[in-house]
Amino acid sequence: MQAWPAALLVFVVLANFASPVLAYAVLLTYSGVCLTLLKPPLRKPGAGDLAVVVLAAALSAMLTEYLALAEHHPSPLSILFVAVAGVVEEMFFRGVLLEREGAFLQAFYFALEHLALRDPTSLVLSALLTPHYFLLGLTLGTIASKKGFHLSATFHVLYNALSTQYVLAVSPATLAAVLAVDAVALILVLIYFY
Repeated sequence: MQAWPAALLVFVVLANFASPVLAYAVLLTYSGVCLTLLKPPLRKPGAGDLAVVVLAAALSAMLTEYLALAEHHPSPLSILFVAVAGVVEEMFFRGVLLEREGAFLQAFYFALEHLALRDPTSLVLSALLTPHYFLLGLTLGTIASKKGFHLSATFHVLYNALSTQYVLAVSPATLAAVLAVDAVALILVLIYFY
């Protein structure tokens, strides 16, 4: 199904200008249909695989927490939402796009998907984090290509759940540190899976 650009466009428009819940429902539906039709092979992760993924996600999220502007206390519902969002994004970006578009393009689209288009301030702030999302997309793509998107979803859910606990201060030093942490997580995953 080559309708993925339309699905991604609908997702971005709905997420930014209507309802994020509806946006994820559209992405989930499209991804579910694609994955049902494609039936990608499921690779069973070993205990070591899971340990590396959990360690990399926790390390990445917790090191970034030291750069936090303020502690954030999200509601259980918002934590559930970001967990579900992580699974849906993995189904789409790593389950559907990775095989079709390759590691770099799926990471690029993943980064673009995180742009907030609602207002100029949100756009600028989210654009500054685009390299972070690109590196995160590469890390998740590496995990998915070696062990399947279900393991990358584990990383993504854990990362999202932990990273909702803080709000980043956007400054050049903070962004550089976040990218360094992302690079460490990517290197850890690359070393382990290759």
